[in-house]
Amino acid sequence: MGVTRFYKFQPVYERSAEDLAKANKHLDALVKSYAIFSGRKSFNDPFDSKIDIVYPTPQQVLTLLQRPNIDARTRTIMDSWVSNEAFTPDGVRFLSDCERTLNETIDSYPMYCVSSHNTCTLLWSHYASSHTGFCIELEFAAEQPTQVHYQQHIASIALLDCLKFSFKLDANTDLGERIHDALLVKLRCWSYEGEYRWIAGNAMGRVPKGQRSIEIKYDPQQVRAVIFGCRMSPRVKTYIVKTLQELRFTTEFQQAIEVKDCIEVVPFDEHTHL
Repeated sequence: MGVTRFYKFQPVYERSAEDLAKANKHLDALVKSYAIFSGRKSFNDPFDSKIDIVYPTPQQVLTLLQRPNIDARTRTIMDSWVSNEAFTPDGVRFLSDCERTLNETIDSYPMYCVSSHNTCTLLWSHYASSHTGFCIELEFAAEQPTQVHYQQHIASIALLDCLKFSFKLDANTDLGERIHDALLVKLRCWSYEGEYRWIAGNAMGRVPKGQRSIEIKYDPQQVRAVIFGCRMSPRVKTYIVKTLQELRFTTEFQQAIEVKDCIEVVPFDEHTHL
């Protein structure tokens, strides 16, 4: 796959601090070349990456018990879950624990969200502190972010499939792929974002329980350009230009401007845009 460029919108909150990066984590991430990968619990939309966990019926569990590849210990455990065609307290407790464990696992997946757009007014308004922030243009030459699917309903996963996986009853399960795909689902009302999502692999780390994100380093050469919001203060622009030039980054600087009823991105000019 060829090189692809995506855009990450970032807010900036002006502080009186001399070092703006110390007061703004997104500026700090820019100058120190790390990405903030978020867990799904930190998303502003409660339905983003939410997965409907579908409970099995007692009959489905009884049918699963008929499989010849269930060992004696597993059969004894599962046999205690159903009595008189209903779940026992042990069965209800186990399924509830299984659902909690699954959700905690999914919560730990780190995700980095980018867009295929850099002039969308709503993106600038929602994610770049009402046009006072900035947008970075990122270049991906190897592993690529995956396009988000916009649907009418959130994704679903059957808890029965998780049981099969936990007890090693299905060697060909695609549960991991289905969880990955479910984390790429958003409701259709967000389709204007043109979002792509980079879901970190195990080697890159996981979001620790109780935390909302992790920091992952990247090559500063991936940042091809920094686009300043049309309302960004000259102080912040000057800080970014000076700091990145001192670090000898090859980053280009661009400016978002208002033209009639839309946003346009043009080359940054200190005489015009400061």
